[in-house]
Amino acid sequence: MPLHAAMFGGGAEGERVARMFEGLLMAEVLMTLDRFGVADALAAGPRTAGELAGEVGASADPLGRVLAAASVYQLVRRDGDGRYALTGAGELLRAGSPASGMAAGFLGPPLWAAAGGLAEVVGGRKVDPAAPGGIYEYYGRNPDEARRFARAMGQVTGTMVGELASSGFRPLGSGRIVDVGGSRGTLLAHLLRGDPAATGVLFDRAEALTTAPEFLASAGVAGRADLVTGDFMQEVPAGGDLYVLSQILHNWDDERARVIAGNCHRASRPGGHLLVIEYVLPDGPEPSGTYLLDLIMLTSLGGRERTRAQHEALLGPCGYRLVRDTPLDRVLPWRILEFQHQPG
Repeated sequence: MPLHAAMFGGGAEGERVARMFEGLLMAEVLMTLDRFGVADALAAGPRTAGELAGEVGASADPLGRVLAAASVYQLVRRDGDGRYALTGAGELLRAGSPASGMAAGFLGPPLWAAAGGLAEVVGGRKVDPAAPGGIYEYYGRNPDEARRFARAMGQVTGTMVGELASSGFRPLGSGRIVDVGGSRGTLLAHLLRGDPAATGVLFDRAEALTTAPEFLASAGVAGRADLVTGDFMQEVPAGGDLYVLSQILHNWDDERARVIAGNCHRASRPGGHLLVIEYVLPDGPEPSGTYLLDLIMLTSLGGRERTRAQHEALLGPCGYRLVRDTPLDRVLPWRILEFQHQPG
């Protein structure tokens, strides 16, 4: 390790703190290798930093120094001739592997800068993702970064859909399914395949739907899904039997989360359902990775993760009653909270 445990008092506790200090550089090294496609270039065999630089469009000296640091974390190994080869961990960054694109998407400039402002937020600075200079404006001005982030989110949603499929989960609602903020339609396609009689609406911003037609066609459900553009803060498509908010509410503070849920309630058919998938905070004092995800929401979006009780308190005034809570937490701390539309 670059930092020795003795610098922090020694022992297992000192080693744990030393590793936390290293987190800054560990993440940046991982993100840089991912962004430049170094793992794919090394898949053909060992290369020197100079050879790799020409292949991936990088500067040789900085890349060489990053690769040397990557060897510390056993992402690559270097031989006596200065050539680098992939390790088993480095193989996970290759295209088509589980980790490919994740670091480039989630450790890019907007989220990285947001995390660096944690102390300022704790000190009272407010985060508004919709304000000038916020994360949404950044992605609007930087489409390449937006695509990297969308790709990483797509991989997360794909994992979630895989967990849904293996669990055998079937939603309480059926008929017309409206996926609010559903991006390319990974979740909607899964729900439609599981219910051949259902039809769907994929609702999101125009830029978020650019890859949806191709994806829905490849999933075999394009004929049963309509694409509708719009802003869920204003309204959502009317006439749905089941509205889906998957990893949407945690992006927003309580006031704006209620606006979204209220729009779903007004648009819903009487007696319909609202399916909410989120990372749900534990009710007790036990440690949970959800607390780390909560910091991402705090610093980048001004949103928050919530307990089940907080979700009920949030959505109850919007006209929804919780009717089923299904854990889906084998990989990440997802929960499926299903609410029923109550008369307004």
